[in-house]
Amino acid sequence: MRKNRLTFVVFVMLIMTDIGESIAELLLKKGLLHTGILAVSLDNLLEFVARNASSCLIWCGVAVYMVNFLIWIAALSRVDLSIALPVASTSYLFVPILSVIFLNEQVSLVRWAGVALIIAGIHFLSRSTRS
Repeated sequence: MRKNRLTFVVFVMLIMTDIGESIAELLLKKGLLHTGILAVSLDNLLEFVARNASSCLIWCGVAVYMVNFLIWIAALSRVDLSIALPVASTSYLFVPILSVIFLNEQVSLVRWAGVALIIAGIHFLSRSTRS
């Protein structure tokens, strides 16, 4: 098997890592919002660590990152990094969608246009790796 080939299985693995990363980021943000300490400084470092270390949402986010790491390593063993990393940029699509739905964030039209350009780039990159 050639290492630089982007197969369907590898593509799905890369998308799974993006979905996992997006979910982990959402859990971390929700956990931070729940603990009430959003900014860390030298003055509140211990309180920041203690409160956030007791957050179930933050620990769930860390667990998702750990599983995500294993999937990412498996994907990298099958495809070149120069292919995997750009294809695995679909989190730029998932994060705004999840942020709008679960965090009630506002995403501007310009940002959605940027997301569309990134997705178009991923499409062209994936087509360029086919033999």
